[in-house]
Amino acid sequence: MACSIWPPRIQVAGVSSLEEALFCRAVGVDSLGFTLELPTGVHDGLTVEHARRIIRKLPPDVLPVIITYLSTARESLHLVAFTGGLAVQFHGGISHDELVKFRDALPHVRTVGLVTVSSPKAVEQAYLFRSPGWDALILDSIDPITGRKGATGLTHDWNVSARIVKASPLPVILAGGLNPENVGQAIRQVRPAGVDAHTGLENADGTRSLEKIRRFAKTAEAAFLEEFGRAHTGQPE
Repeated sequence: MACSIWPPRIQVAGVSSLEEALFCRAVGVDSLGFTLELPTGVHDGLTVEHARRIIRKLPPDVLPVIITYLSTARESLHLVAFTGGLAVQFHGGISHDELVKFRDALPHVRTVGLVTVSSPKAVEQAYLFRSPGWDALILDSIDPITGRKGATGLTHDWNVSARIVKASPLPVILAGGLNPENVGQAIRQVRPAGVDAHTGLENADGTRSLEKIRRFAKTAEAAFLEEFGRAHTGQPE
């Protein structure tokens, strides 16, 4: 069944244990990102089998999102069906024909497209993502030195992101260098449907900081309440 939480308002990506997942939900996070089948291999020890075990034990009021570089319908269908993900973020992109095949096979699974915000041209790129193929966009940053997209710890031009939010017909999730210190300002400036953080919730040694997750969720929820006049209810806007 599809999760009633859409669009997700507060997402933590890179979840790799059930303990972390349950902690995130307890402090107000409503969406969890599981990074799987990446070109660099296994992320934080999270195998497909382990992700499946975690997702099966999640409460029904949290949205499990599969974040992957897979770009074919066949591979993506197998991954999502096996893990039980209710949304998939095609971080490496997917062709229109493959996306149609995926949607036809799993119409209840939400699809999230990636737009890398490196220049004002991202506004035009974002407008190409439309329903019914896509359900949401996530805006992320690129490391200009390594070329890495996502999990860079870098912010991008939020003025461009705000323009995308106003122009896009889809819900927009803001990512890219967000942390407990800047997420409030990001929400007030960009006014996205949701926010996502990964490296901004880690300690200096790369381990996950539960305290940063707690502060991130608390600050984000307060900013959403301030901007939109009510707390997130887990129901469609």
